[in-house]
Amino acid sequence: MNEDLGACQNAGLHVVATICDMSANHAKILKLLVATRWKPFFKFQNQYIVAVYDSPHHLKCTRILFLKYDVQFESKLMHNQLPVTSKWEHILYVYIWDKQNIVCLFYNLTDAYESPVAQYAMKFGLVAQVMSNTI
Repeated sequence: MNEDLGACQNAGLHVVATICDMSANHAKILKLLVATRWKPFFKFQNQYIVAVYDSPHHLKCTRILFLKYDVQFESKLMHNQLPVTSKWEHILYVYIWDKQNIVCLFYNLTDAYESPVAQYAMKFGLVAQVMSNTI
């Protein structure tokens, strides 16, 4: 990484940030550069550079975790003190019900998202659709 940053700066580029996914290699590099969650920047040749994780990758990982685990949260809409549980199956049930209607609420969703196999699992467009605020 130091060589890459040095080459960029030697070419006249002013590097202000790095963007990477959450792989173990990138986490290790950021740890070596002393960039942490609480201090997401590091110093290189007397200049601070911000370390940013790739937000589309975050969304993909969130969807993968949602497939594996239920999500509990407090809902202001439910007007109660009990936590609400959201499951991937809830989205599937509503999607299957919606497909049977003449006018679909989830018209932009396709069957490709319904069972995220390897070829579709990391397609950002499908992830963004199913994890959007409207769904």
